Amino acid sequence: MGLFSNLSFLKRSQAGEQPQPATLAVEVPPAPLEAAAEPVAESPAPAAPEPASNSEVRAQAEALVRRVVQELPDFMTVAIVDGASGLILAGQWAGHSGGAVEVAAANAEMVKQTRLAIEVLQLGPEEILEDILITLRRQLHLLRVLPTQNWLLYLAVRTQDTNLALARAVLRNMTL
Repeated sequence: MGLFSNLSFLKRSQAGEQPQPATLAVEVPPAPLEAAAEPVAESPAPAAPEPASNSEVRAQAEALVRRVVQELPDFMTVAIVDGASGLILAGQWAGHSGGAVEVAAANAEMVKQTRLAIEVLQLGPEEILEDILITLRRQLHLLRVLPTQNWLLYLAVRTQDTNLALARAVLRNMTL
């Protein structure tokens, strides 16, 4: 039984279809409401930053996708995925996007499992997961971890269109 055996993937569309660029923005679930804590008289805790609204989060994610698309115009898929839930916050596909939600969830799970493996190896706090590379015969799939937002930046490119060094350099420069 494989790691992702519980995820169902959609079948690809028929080969004769013409690719159409598509953009997807998925609703971000609202942040849970927290009960107000009573103030401590001696040393009040610093106020936590207020969570960004769903529209602000979506706008940030869409802006990041646009930046990647500008840098790598020969992309297949660019998506921002919430690392905790596996939901796509923003994305753009050059052609068929079938299975994008399932792939996003699988990618988020892959990052979680890799982080667990790093903990088991006891590599220490200085070792953090930066990215995951999946090489196929004709495609490269990169998952870049954006720790400040707990987002994953997912990029898929054809090996004939983009080389690995360029794709990695572009993703390393993408910050919020």
